[in-house]
Amino acid sequence: MTLTMDRALRLTSGVVLLFVWLVAIVGSDIHWFWKAFIAFMAVNQIQSAFTNWCPVVSVYRKLGIKECNC
Repeated sequence: MTLTMDRALRLTSGVVLLFVWLVAIVGSDIHWFWKAFIAFMAVNQIQSAFTNWCPVVSVYRKLGIKECNC
């Protein structure tokens, strides 16, 4: 597997989200649902960097949104 720009961006985004989640979970009064949601987003971003699959992209394809082949 080659780490392309797209995958590197997904990996960076996931790691940053996970870091923000870890900081926010300490001593915060945020509802557990939002903490779980952010954790899910982070893990999804990290896995998509390695698998090149994201559930949101699948939904967008079914809705007819075109991908850019720039």
